Amino acid sequence: MAERKQRTSRRSAKRPSAAELAWSRSTLDELTRDLAWSRAPSPPPGRLPPAVRRLHVLMVGWEFPPHHTGGLGVHCYELTRELTRMGHRVTFLTPFPGPFTEVPGVTFRWPGGPRLPTERPSSPGSEGEPSGPWPASYDRPIDLSRPYAEAMTDYNGWVAELTGLDDIDLVHVHDWFGTVGGTALARKLRVPMVMTVHSTEYDRSLGHPWTEILEREQLGLDAADRVIAVSRHLMAQLEERYRVPPSKLRVIYNAVRPPERLARLETGARVVLFLGRLTAMKGVDTFLRAGARVLRQLPELLLVVAGEGPEFPHLLNLAAHLGIADRVMFLGKVTEEERSGLLARASVFVLPSVVEPFGIAALEAMAAGVPTIVSKTSGVAEVAKNVFAVDFWDSEEFASRIAELLEYPTLWHTMGERGRDDALREGWAERAIETVGVYAELTSGARSLPT
Repeated sequence: MAERKQRTSRRSAKRPSAAELAWSRSTLDELTRDLAWSRAPSPPPGRLPPAVRRLHVLMVGWEFPPHHTGGLGVHCYELTRELTRMGHRVTFLTPFPGPFTEVPGVTFRWPGGPRLPTERPSSPGSEGEPSGPWPASYDRPIDLSRPYAEAMTDYNGWVAELTGLDDIDLVHVHDWFGTVGGTALARKLRVPMVMTVHSTEYDRSLGHPWTEILEREQLGLDAADRVIAVSRHLMAQLEERYRVPPSKLRVIYNAVRPPERLARLETGARVVLFLGRLTAMKGVDTFLRAGARVLRQLPELLLVVAGEGPEFPHLLNLAAHLGIADRVMFLGKVTEEERSGLLARASVFVLPSVVEPFGIAALEAMAAGVPTIVSKTSGVAEVAKNVFAVDFWDSEEFASRIAELLEYPTLWHTMGERGRDDALREGWAERAIETVGVYAELTSGARSLPT
């Protein structure tokens, strides 16, 4: 009997058929088409920047929109956009050849890309520009052997040997991907270095870190003149686990832009949404377990999981085991347009991460007016008062909060409106001003901005 039950579970957990996937995508396309355009009111203007100087920032990144897999690419895009609006220049280094979402004032450079007139050719004996393959940010291969380790080494070697950069005022490295090359380049140019940490290897691995990545993180943190963390929780971890002196640490949160689409779509089944990478640290299993509890009370509910990642097969099996496979829609990776459609359709957004240094997706949901439930370990809970914060392991409490929001319209409306106010109180312009403030601590004699 047990064997038959197990075989039935496995059959139920098979990958969705082409017809089922087509239905899911057509449903999402319909949502996107039907969504009315409505520009959100602009948030209150931020505080005026202090007298600043024109800087040329060399930013060592990894991914950049439109091709990105998480919040790191969004952060880099929004920050560079605001820095250049303030009059600064940015040279953005990435291993990928594009195409890139255009940002006036940003110059993109990548291995094998066009050389600058002032750039020296490769030195004699050089093997030429590295060509990848380049893994997506936060992909976790089975090990750090070839070609993953080689890709990292090649990219950092290319960064370290860049020339034609005599007017750079500062190097800004994001996460561990470019710490080795960024450190070498900053020393060669004799300029200060800032490192922004979006997550740590301890978080991404749930306490089972790879030594090589830890070493690259530690190297960057030791070499950086200032370290920016995206939450206080993350800052405390950097101080405790990586021994970063408090005098070097600064906290600058992420932000979101006011969404251009605010029209709510209220037809059909009520939707509880998860949007993010399908990794163990995101706690999607808790989302499914909580959803199974709510479905006992509200059987018409639809659980939507948007994203891709290594946990997908496990989550399919879990949905079947819980008996809710027919009420869960796995959409895979979605476009920006589809994200807008999902947020306009969602009744509740849930981010039950085991560890979440910030959680831009939750802030995006709040900005769209969707009542949001996050884990207490999420950095976004530090900047948002009008969310429900729950222990990441407590699927019963997540279920209770979801049910409360769905069954009490006044609570649902209040959480949505106040959450939107929380999300839009400060935006990327304010975050860029704070970042320039960190730059100003390290730079002197830079070119003055015209008045």
